Amino acid sequence: MLLIMTMLIVMFGRVATSYRTNPGQAPTGLTNFLEPLVIFVRDDIAVPSLGEHKAEKFLPFLLTLFFFILFANLLGLIPFIGGFNITGTVGITFVMAALVFLRTTLNGNKDYWGHLFWPPGVPVFVMPIIIPIEVIGMFLKPIVLMIRLTANITAGHIIILSFVSLILIFGETSAVAGYGVGVFSTAFMIFMYCIELLVAFLQAFIFTLLAAIYFGEATQEAHH
Repeated sequence: MLLIMTMLIVMFGRVATSYRTNPGQAPTGLTNFLEPLVIFVRDDIAVPSLGEHKAEKFLPFLLTLFFFILFANLLGLIPFIGGFNITGTVGITFVMAALVFLRTTLNGNKDYWGHLFWPPGVPVFVMPIIIPIEVIGMFLKPIVLMIRLTANITAGHIIILSFVSLILIFGETSAVAGYGVGVFSTAFMIFMYCIELLVAFLQAFIFTLLAAIYFGEATQEAHH
């Protein structure tokens, strides 16, 4: 995590310096690589979920979430350096989900809390049932965030590890079986790595998108 945080600070520090020293010019190098991702988070996640006037307030937090999860997922796919599985650790995803929950709770407006504790248009006799469900749902949202990210990242690592284990198991019985299973397992592991590259981006996108949706629900004004 310290490595990823250092990378983020250094990379985006250089990008910020590039924009300050070359205002109005087309980005190059690292800035050219990161700018589409930043614009993607802003235009396809923050603005649709929060609206243009509120997106800027939450954008730094959403960008931090997105790039931290993305870099952590990609780091976990690099072989021979320890197989870091940061976002597959429930303690890490719990902290990120807790931060989303706190940010949502602290930014909730009166309409958000009104819908939560006294849903409009609901008969009074149904309130004792609806209100507990709404309150439980408020706590379930970050739990779902935590479990979804942890499970999806861990699942890919377990599948790859299982095929590595098959090579060792069949290799103990005979060399021919070990080589035969090894060819199949290696081909499937390469395929899984390609899928995991997609999952690394997809899970960062989903986590950030859901966080933005929760922020949007908490800050949405009542419609009249």
